[in-house]
Amino acid sequence: MNGAELYDELAVSFPALWPKNPTWNWINVHDGQNPNVQAISQLVDRTLTAAEVIVLVHSEPGIASRLLREDAARYVAQFVLKHEVQISDSDLVRFVSVGLEGLATNDA
Repeated sequence: MNGAELYDELAVSFPALWPKNPTWNWINVHDGQNPNVQAISQLVDRTLTAAEVIVLVHSEPGIASRLLREDAARYVAQFVLKHEVQISDSDLVRFVSVGLEGLATNDA
C-alpha cells in the first residue's frame, strides 16, 4: 500500500486537527528560519510511547507513513509551514497535531 492509499484508509480515524479542548497547550515548532526538530521530537516522545507511529500529511494528495517514533520528528519537520500534519500511535489513541502556522499540540 502506498502513502496515498494508506492516507485514504486512515485519515477518517484521526480527530480534527484543531482540538476542541482549550486546555491543550500549543508550542512553536518553527523558529522563523527552520523547523525545530527537537521540539517536535520532545512533543512526540511525551505523547506517544509506541515504537511505531503513523504520520498523516494533509497535502494534495494526502500522504501517510508508518515510521519508527525516533524518525518521526525529522520526517515531520520537512512539512512544517507547508502542510498540516498529525502523528499517532498505531492504535490511533494518542495524537500530536502540527498546524500549518508552525504550532503543535498533543492530546495530553
